Amino acid sequence: MTIRISNLAFSLRFAFAFFLTSIFANAAIAQHLINIATVPYIRENGAEKLFRPAKVTEDTLYHLDEARSIKNMDATPDGSHWYVVDEFAHWQYITIDGHQFPKRYHEISATGTRLSPHGDFLIWTGLMHAFTQMDFDSTMADVYRDTSLLFHAVSDYPSLEFSRDGEHWAALLPAANQKQDVPRDFVLVDGKLVRENEPFPHQFSFSDDEQHWAYRTTNGLLENLMTDASDSAMLLYRWPTPSATSSYDATIWRYSPDVTINHKIFEGRDYDYHFEHVAQVEKTAYSSLAADTSRVYVNFNGHDQGLYRWASQFLIDSTGQHLAYIACDPKVTHKGQDERRAVVVYDGKVFAGPFPGMTVLFMSPSGKHIAYTLDYHSARFYLDKKVLARTSAVVDVIWSPDEKHIAYIAAGEHKKFFVVANGRRSPLFERIGRIGWSPDGKHVEFVGIINGRVIEVKQSL
Repeated sequence: MTIRISNLAFSLRFAFAFFLTSIFANAAIAQHLINIATVPYIRENGAEKLFRPAKVTEDTLYHLDEARSIKNMDATPDGSHWYVVDEFAHWQYITIDGHQFPKRYHEISATGTRLSPHGDFLIWTGLMHAFTQMDFDSTMADVYRDTSLLFHAVSDYPSLEFSRDGEHWAALLPAANQKQDVPRDFVLVDGKLVRENEPFPHQFSFSDDEQHWAYRTTNGLLENLMTDASDSAMLLYRWPTPSATSSYDATIWRYSPDVTINHKIFEGRDYDYHFEHVAQVEKTAYSSLAADTSRVYVNFNGHDQGLYRWASQFLIDSTGQHLAYIACDPKVTHKGQDERRAVVVYDGKVFAGPFPGMTVLFMSPSGKHIAYTLDYHSARFYLDKKVLARTSAVVDVIWSPDEKHIAYIAAGEHKKFFVVANGRRSPLFERIGRIGWSPDGKHVEFVGIINGRVIEVKQSL
């Protein structure tokens, strides 16, 4: 299965959450749902001063209420479809393609609101919180496709997953409270209810042919698998696993590269059940008395790659022929050494590095080009092995159709962002949507927000 990276948000209210401590970084930027104002690692100021201004033309699409703070947005490059979530007096509102939706919500969930991969439709979730002595245990969730209400139920902490071609989608709606005794834990596929009452549904995955699906549930100490092939759950394992005890663990846990990896629990999206993988990330066995002897390695297209103390941000090209990721410098062999030292691994070989630290990795659609940033101490942005800019503030990259040029979003002063193409930059914006290339290749286009205006921008190369 060719796997797309996803960034998933989970509730910390459940009893097992005390051991869910993340040990690898998520590649959230990969799905371009970039709530870029909250990118945590950016500490540079004035990165826009590194670039000359580009020639831009602007067309105002909409005037927002400047008294409201913007919480989230996304837009297709040509501005044909967009949405903005803003907030005033603890109420949130959504504006879709220039039309403000009439109903307001306590929260319009960032994890439950996304434009489809092609931007042709919007799935979003409005939440009305209700507080009792059991906390927010009666939150009502409304799921919409564009402006049509699809589902209404007691739920909180929703998540969305789209299929690779963007034609199918799933919404996971966990219970608002673990003691909830009304119908709960809903799973919608293409707007239809397919499962309910299996506690805490999460990590939904479509098969490569998009005809099948699977997801995980957590019921107390039990980890279960649900698929479209059966109405009953398949037991994956019961906590504590052998690796949580003092005995030697001979199991190799498997998971696919688009997941959150937690301490001693490897969250597999596909679980090697009915689905084939292009890549599998595996961990060698270890005993609790010698835990740092374990290593992570990748099996890609049937071949094992090298062993590393850690690896993250796995990227696979559109054809499933190339794999790149960030990994610990292989010369770091034991605790006490600087484990932040990192290398770029491309098709099983060290491509670049070691570097003192890295932040984000990008791959072109064909897999022939790699871009990456060093941390803010080193402040470098590389294309392949050449320094393209002296900044680490890059948060998204897009290649031209022929992959001869790139454009990227970077962070500037005062939590604002700008687009760089051909070494020249746009003005600063509070939010920026998806970047695209014009058919003639002479400019890039995107939608940005500044001072309450939603603006369609064409930026010359």
